[in-house]
Amino acid sequence: MKVDYVPTSFVQQQWHLVADHLAAALEHAHGDVTLDQLRADLGNNRAALYKWVEDGQVVGAAAVVFQNQRNARVAFVVAIGGRGVFSRTARDQFFELLRRAGATKMAGAMRDSMVRLSTRMGLKKKYTIAEVDL
Repeated sequence: MKVDYVPTSFVQQQWHLVADHLAAALEHAHGDVTLDQLRADLGNNRAALYKWVEDGQVVGAAAVVFQNQRNARVAFVVAIGGRGVFSRTARDQFFELLRRAGATKMAGAMRDSMVRLSTRMGLKKKYTIAEVDL
């Protein structure tokens, strides 16, 4: 398994390989972002695209937004989906790519079942977010 960063200039060429993985991840996004919006963000360099490749096939993908906070540069995972994305080898590669992009922390908003799964990547539940339409 190999995790690769996809430069912005190649997002459109790679889209057909990653779209299904990102779409599956966005099924639980409650309308916060659509697949088309995510594609635009990736193509306009407002988010970064990463892909997981095994035996020449793309088996997973993630979209990440980098946020400069007071005490950290956070790689916020907007969407992550696919097979093997939480394996130890893939995790280590993904974390190293995020570090090379300047991140000092990684975070993401997720449902409870994903929080349990993300503990495999070393994440810890920080807080719960609730919202209401105004």
